[in-house]
Amino acid sequence: MRVLFVDNFDSFTYNLVEYVESSLLATRDPGDVAVEVVRNTASLADVRAFDPDAVVVSPGPGHPRHERDVGVTTDVFREVSPDVPTLGVCLGLEAAVHEYGGTVGRAPEPVHGKAWPIAHDGRGVFVDLEQGFSAGRYHSLVASEVPECFAVTATTDHGDEDASAVDVAADGGVAAGDGGDAGARGVHPDGDSLVMGVRHRDYPIYCVQFHPESVLTGCGHDVIENFLALADD
Repeated sequence: MRVLFVDNFDSFTYNLVEYVESSLLATRDPGDVAVEVVRNTASLADVRAFDPDAVVVSPGPGHPRHERDVGVTTDVFREVSPDVPTLGVCLGLEAAVHEYGGTVGRAPEPVHGKAWPIAHDGRGVFVDLEQGFSAGRYHSLVASEVPECFAVTATTDHGDEDASAVDVAADGGVAAGDGGDAGARGVHPDGDSLVMGVRHRDYPIYCVQFHPESVLTGCGHDVIENFLALADD
């Protein structure tokens, strides 16, 4: 398998690389594994030249509306990801939501290096994961409006980092108690329920706001392995 990483100049990028490489090498001959990292200053031609079987878009600083912060990332989501399975992490989620017509705004408060319970739909990268697993958050932005082409697959209750998980509907739309689709499309009206995962309804694009590669995320390797299994399929 050939996996390309788009590095948005983030210190966590090579943690993601390590997670992916270790997962691939656990089940494949080293000669069947190729991993490449390109900065977001690369061109779309550079991305295509690697001929990836999967793409991982890293976290990073800044806002996806600024080309200087995301570079080729938006072109990747629009031109490559419809055909190549893509995992977006943190800024990767924000960039995907923004590129497909959603809105990214400020989170209720910046969170850098704290764990929150994650409610999820049990599908895609969340298959067979414990409901309410703990995940590390490092972000000051959040998907405040999610376009209809994405299903919301995971949320967290920002109001209580020790909160119990709530179920997310099987269609990836509405978390239990959200009171309707409007809340599921982005930040809950009370400002507490935040989007932690999205999945494109037609393309193989899977994104998480939390950091699977953080030591604060107990099942981070499982998230990565689920993504690689999706790419294999």
